[in-house]
Amino acid sequence: MTTKAHSTPASAGSARDGTLYLGLDIGGTKSAVIVGAADGNVLDRVQWPSEARRGAQPLLDDVLNRSRAMLGKHRGIVAVGVSIGGPMDGERGVIHGPPNLPGWDAIPLKQILESALGLPAAVEHDAAACALAEHRWGAGRGARRLAYLTCGTGFGVGLVFDGKAYYGARGRSIEIGHVRYRDDGPVAFGKQGCFESYAAGSSLPRLAAWRFPERWAADPPDGAAISSLRAGGDPDAADIILANAGAVGDACALLGDLLFLETIILGSLARYLGDEWFSAVQDRFKRQVLPAAADGCRIVRSGLGDRLQDCSALVAAMQAG
Repeated sequence: MTTKAHSTPASAGSARDGTLYLGLDIGGTKSAVIVGAADGNVLDRVQWPSEARRGAQPLLDDVLNRSRAMLGKHRGIVAVGVSIGGPMDGERGVIHGPPNLPGWDAIPLKQILESALGLPAAVEHDAAACALAEHRWGAGRGARRLAYLTCGTGFGVGLVFDGKAYYGARGRSIEIGHVRYRDDGPVAFGKQGCFESYAAGSSLPRLAAWRFPERWAADPPDGAAISSLRAGGDPDAADIILANAGAVGDACALLGDLLFLETIILGSLARYLGDEWFSAVQDRFKRQVLPAAADGCRIVRSGLGDRLQDCSALVAAMQAG
């Protein structure tokens, strides 16, 4: 099946010194190839449906073909970077079976890109790439220690300490979504009651089916429908969103107690569920975290908004050596 790509011409910015970066945003729903400058401005981009169910090779072929087309259009591209979900080995750029990318098992993505495109490449966990982008251009500017929580289809965390993304031993990405949160609850990431089963955007229908099985076990509403029901005064929908916000707040408190952060940045749900959800996260954090960890730690929404995914792919390219 042929995918339709959406292309944006060069109009959003320019590279004063001629240096450009090729950013790849690879996701289970959509993917994009971006050309941009070191100031985060996007000159060109093309986006298309990932159709991830096809497996790794068809999507890789799409990425490489569109990357080559961009390289043919733009001079001055010096590196390529990828923002992609984990688990992964960030040092070697090997992808180890992200839940939203079936068939991406032990894929040596960095090696593939460098060989096929002839450019140095860097592969970043999507949450780490978002954290780097927010640190450079968004809500995390000036923070020495910050965390970015995706709060989207998955629930991931990216950490930036002194301007560098943190990875674990052997370059492994941090997978807070897999951490046990409750002894019961929905199942996500292969584990019942983990943070991802409560705190992700995709958790809202899972929570609906689990908390109210008589009403929604057979056909749970999606997040947008739950939000609409909540706005109309539905108490079950309000309960689901409060449970989700409480889990995000508890994750913030966990990170605060462990790391004594300056800034915690919240992704997608902070935009889509509004001030009531955001306030509930902040309130839960303040109730659960140590006072010393709360002092000086701010919880904020993404400062880059709709630009975040493109900027995260570009900042990944800027990490390539």
